[in-house]
This record gives sequence, structure tokens and C-alpha cells, in this order.
Amino acid sequence: MENRIKIIIVDDENLIRNLIKNCIPWDDIGVNIVGEASNSEEAMNLIEKVQPDIILTDICMPSADGLDMSQYVLDKYPSIKIIVITGYDEFEYAKRAIKVGISDFILKPIDDKELKNSILKLKDIILQEKVKEKDYLQIKDRIDTFGSIIDLKQSNDEEDTALNIDEIKKFILKNISNTELSLKLVSEYFYVNSSYLSRIFKFKTGMNFSEYIISVKMKIAIDMVRNSDAKSCEIASKIGIADPNYFSTCFKKYTGYSMKEYKKLREQSREQTQKS
Repeated sequence: MENRIKIIIVDDENLIRNLIKNCIPWDDIGVNIVGEASNSEEAMNLIEKVQPDIILTDICMPSADGLDMSQYVLDKYPSIKIIVITGYDEFEYAKRAIKVGISDFILKPIDDKELKNSILKLKDIILQEKVKEKDYLQIKDRIDTFGSIIDLKQSNDEEDTALNIDEIKKFILKNISNTELSLKLVSEYFYVNSSYLSRIFKFKTGMNFSEYIISVKMKIAIDMVRNSDAKSCEIASKIGIADPNYFSTCFKKYTGYSMKEYKKLREQSREQTQKS
């Protein structure tokens, strides 16, 4: 069930809604149609109730059109994906949809294959986002532990008006699962020159930026080894290291032991503690 996603259909024509429900073997592709609505007001009540992953909506409906509704939905639920059904004569609406943040368009008359491909593409994106969110929440659950592990207090009393190293450390911790986490990514996020960030960061922490990121990853990895049965590849993924071999190299360099050796030492230490 974890790989299934929820979709709702919004169209003022019952015939179109039924056509959509029957044009694809939804169950076979891991999608549950969890509701339908005939107008924007019904749709908003339904969205609040069922929290769909995807909304498939006509662009023209009574009261508020599909784009006005989509704008409201995406402001409130930015993770929801929206596919708009539009016609060739509604190009101006389509241009508005790009600005609103619509995920995809389906042109009328609806092509079954096109709709299916669009849904599957968004499904892959949604599942990837859910994995990242799950990883982040697992780390967030232990944020107090990690906070003490990585020392979120600035190591130098001098304040810099352009940089708050404590905020940068929190950003690193929050994004530790991101394989793209780097000096470049952080400097762009905080709107500072990367060389300047590197210099100030080392001055205030005593560590190079890349060394600090690796140290945070390794401290979290050690905490996970101590408090879970996660495999090496699982830990590597959760701390943003795509190559398990590289993770193993970093772990041994940081601790002096392979993961297997480290677990064995931990087990021996636990047994000695229980005996005494």
C-alpha cells in the first residue's frame, strides 16, 4: 500500500468523470481514485478530507475555474500535483497554468495513453518525495540528539552580519539526506559567495566546509548504527551518500573501524555491561 497514490477527479460533467474513471486500469498502476467533484467548492472540501496526491481537473468550471482552484490548492498544499485538462482554444489559460505551477496538461479529447503516462510520471516523483520526507522525519525525530552531536552553537563569539553559522548548521542537518548537499548549494541558498562562506565557516568552526558535512554524516551514521539494525546501504542513503562503498570508506576513516567491526565492538561492550 505504501507504493499506491491517491487521485481525485474534478469536472463539472459527469460523463467526463466517468470516462476518466474507466479509461485506465487504475488499480493495476497503483492508483486509487478516492473521490470526485463537479465544481471547485466541492473539490476543496474533498481535498481537505482525503488529502490526494494528484488532482485531475478540467480548466473550465462554474464559479471558480480550474486554475483559480489550483492556485489556492498549491498555496496551501504545495506537495499536491495537479494535471489540468484543457483544449486547444484555451491557450491563454495554459499560459496562466505555467505560472500557477501546474504539473502537467492533458489536451481534449483525452488520450488514454497520454493520461496514463502523465500519471505514472507524477507517481514516480511523488514516491521519491515521500521517501525523502520519511528520511527527513526520521532524522527530525532525533533532532535533539543530533543537535547535541553536531554542536549547533557557534564556536566563535564574533558575529558576522551576513552569516549565521548556527543557521547554516541547521540547514545542513535538515538537508543531510540530499546527495547534492555542498558548499555551492548552501552558498546559493544563503545568497553568499561560496569562497566567502568557506572562509568564514572555517574561521568560526575550525573545520573546512566539506569536512564538516562529512563529520555530521558520520556522527549521524554512528548514532544509527548504535540505535538501529539498518544496513550499510540504508544508512548511506539516509545521510545522502549515493555510493555505499564510499560510505564504508568514510566510516572507516572517521571511526577507525569498518561497520562490521564497529557493530561487533558495540555488541561486545553491551555484553560486558550486562554481565557487570
